Amino acid sequence: MAELVPGIHLVDNSIGCNTYIIIDSGITLVDTGLRGNEKNIYGCLQKLGYTPKDIRRIIITHAHIDHINCLYRLKSDSGAQVFAGAAEADMIEGRKPLHAAGGLFGIFSGIMRIYYRYRPVNVDVKLREGDNIDVLDGLKVITLSGHSEGNLGLYSPQHSLVFSSDTIRVLDGRLAAPNPKFTADMAEAIDAIKRLSGLSFDIMLPGHGKPILSGASEKVRELYHEMKH
Repeated sequence: MAELVPGIHLVDNSIGCNTYIIIDSGITLVDTGLRGNEKNIYGCLQKLGYTPKDIRRIIITHAHIDHINCLYRLKSDSGAQVFAGAAEADMIEGRKPLHAAGGLFGIFSGIMRIYYRYRPVNVDVKLREGDNIDVLDGLKVITLSGHSEGNLGLYSPQHSLVFSSDTIRVLDGRLAAPNPKFTADMAEAIDAIKRLSGLSFDIMLPGHGKPILSGASEKVRELYHEMKH
């Protein structure tokens, strides 16, 4: 289990997506992963001296199955509040179908949704652009639509870090443009990278891939410059 910066840990062997544990005013989770990942989360919490009942908040960046599949179990075990974007709430709560890719990836996505059956969960706090979550001296919500309609990022100016969700791919420590096959709206996805490039942060904590622990915003600006040209 890696402590990326004081008070923020990356869950070991996280299944589906990166799950982050924030220790501040209780425990906050960022994204949950696929079924079975709750065991990895609980194992990390135990090593840190906490139990599932210490989880106060679960923040969901977007309603893809690999980010929300074990949300129901985590919510049931902890009683935590669920935070998610207002644009994604209907999917998380089961009133709309979950996001799916097109083509062959759409078939794969459909199989995933059958195998990893999702149980809807009530969203307690519906987040919008500019909202602040009372964690890390104020975790600011930023809309990063493109990967999904209501994809969210979380920005902590005081700690110089961003939870970037799936806005930017991280491949072997390098930033890469979004994969169109997994992107709902490529133009909006590029605009989301532009928005990130205008922020100042040293650390980027992505939904997949290794975290970038230094010089992150400069690397995002370089990626956006490459994509424009």
